[in-house]
Formats: sequence, C-alpha cells, structure tokens
Amino acid sequence: MRQWVLRLGLILALLLLGGCQQVAPPAVSPTAAPAAVSQPHATLNLEVIGPSGSKVLTLADLKKLPAVEGWAGIKNSTGRITPPVPHKGVLIAELCRLVGGLTTDQAVNIVAKDGYAMTMSYDQAIKGNLITYDPGTGDEIKISEPLQVIIAYEREGKPMSEETDGTFRLMAVSPKNNQVIDGHWTVKWVRQVVIKSAAEEWTLHLEGTLTEEMDRATFESGAAPNCHGQTWTDDKGQKWTGIPLWYLVGRVDDDLKHQTRAFNDKLAEQGYKVDVVAADGYTVSLDSMRLKQNNNILVCHLMGDKPLENKYFPLRLVGSDLQKNEMVGQIVKIKLR
Repeated sequence: MRQWVLRLGLILALLLLGGCQQVAPPAVSPTAAPAAVSQPHATLNLEVIGPSGSKVLTLADLKKLPAVEGWAGIKNSTGRITPPVPHKGVLIAELCRLVGGLTTDQAVNIVAKDGYAMTMSYDQAIKGNLITYDPGTGDEIKISEPLQVIIAYEREGKPMSEETDGTFRLMAVSPKNNQVIDGHWTVKWVRQVVIKSAAEEWTLHLEGTLTEEMDRATFESGAAPNCHGQTWTDDKGQKWTGIPLWYLVGRVDDDLKHQTRAFNDKLAEQGYKVDVVAADGYTVSLDSMRLKQNNNILVCHLMGDKPLENKYFPLRLVGSDLQKNEMVGQIVKIKLR
C-alpha cells in the first residue's frame, strides 16, 4: 500500500510539472496598432508636350515603346567620375514623335520634379552632339560611336532608384563603356519633356591658366537655383538671374579643374585683374580680391525670367557691389591677367 501511495504521488507531481511547461499564447492588446507594411513607391508619370498636344506616360507605357540600351556614365561639377554602366530607356526622338516630332529649329526642355530644367538643341537631343570625357582621367575625348540621348528607366537591368535618380532620368548612352558626359545633362527625376522654339545659341570665352568655351546650356545649368544660381533686384524692381563672377573665374584661375573649391583664394590675395569684355571690345577690369567669395557681382543671362534684350544679350554684369558704369552688357569674354 505504501509503495502504491508513493507511486501515485510521483505520477501527480509529474503531471503538475508538465502543466507548468505549457506556454500560453501571447496576449494581444485590443488597442495595439497593426505592424506597418512597407509599400512600394508610387508610380510616377512622364508628360511629353509638343506641337500636337501632350501625352502622359506611365513606366509601363514607356516600356511598350522601342527600347535603346547602352553604356552611360557621369562627370559631375566637382570632377568626380561615375563610371559607365548599362542603361535602358527610350530615345528623346521617339518621345517627341508622340507629340508631333522635333524639327531643327526647335529645342527640348527636360524638366525635373523640383522645377530644374535643361534645354537641349536638336543636335544635342537627336544627334547626341555632347562633349564626352575619358572615364579614367576625366579628360575631354572624341568617340567614334554616336551617343543616343534617352529617358532611362533601368540601370544594370534594375529600375532606377527613386531616391537617387527618379523613375526617369536623362542619360546619353554609347555602344561601349568608353565615355562619360557632364552631369548637368543627366537630369534626375524627369517629369516633363517639352518641345519649344530653340533659343539662340552663344558661348562665353573664359581665359586664365585654363581656357574654356562655355556654351549656353552649361551656363544655364550652373545658374540653376539648386546649383550656383543667384538673383539681384535692381532699383527699378527688375530681377536679374545668373552666376557670381567668382565662380566663373574659379573655372580657369589655376590648374585645378572645376572642383568643390575651384576658386583659388591664395592666388586672389596675391592680386590679379579680371577683364569682362563686351562684343564691341568695351572692357571692365576688376581686382581679384574684389571678387573673392563675392555673390554680389553677377554675370546674368535672365532678366525677369526671360533672355536679355538685344542691348545686353547674351550676358550682363550686374550686382549691388558694382557701379553703374561697370555693368557691362553683351559679354563674350572673361579674361584673367
């Protein structure tokens, strides 16, 4: 009997111990919020505007159009190289055909979601007439294969990153990985492709230790609000838009190509002259120290958001730190001496 009681007690103890090992289901608070679910980026559209109207295209719509693939890379304003990698997209020419086509006397305005815009001539947009650089050295080169300008939607077989590129990005591709182009051409977050009348082309000659022929598109890129662009309002309430003169000087004042700190402060402190020359030869000379980090002396291409009138076109020197007789127009050359 005693052994039976001991056995029964042992069995009961084991049963109780087993019950303690059972895990109860977790309690759920009736007020707890459901776990957040990661959502993909919303599909963003591309609007194409031309002589025959406009079309709004989704990413799926673009993928139904004839695709072009090639290699594209970037040289940014500080000289940093992003090596060429495969890109895929639709030719600007193909998009223009959807709304009436592009003629030689027209241009294409590529507009980003933040309002930044870059205008391409017919030769640039259709023929790919852009300056190319060696991916290894950054030096200007000429390649035998033509560039094709596209609105890219894939890089290396994957969708473009909305955070860094946007769903659509302007790129110029070639058959080989032997070139990169200026970063100002590779507009991010493209939302519009607009056909418009071509602007009159011009160049600005910059001469110092280096020499540069700056075209209109390059100047306009630098004068964008999210780049080096500055404005000044004169005593008549007219708003002028352009680039501080010291930025332009910094592109050619020494052997350092346009990097983050291209303007040579020490050289400016040693002293030199900057000649701003008009088409008729009229020249305004300014001391280098007067220009150092000075955003109140501007070379402007717009007045009231429009190209300058003929007596000033294409560029005029203006700003609060200038005398009236120093505000030279029709600028064609900036020379350091």
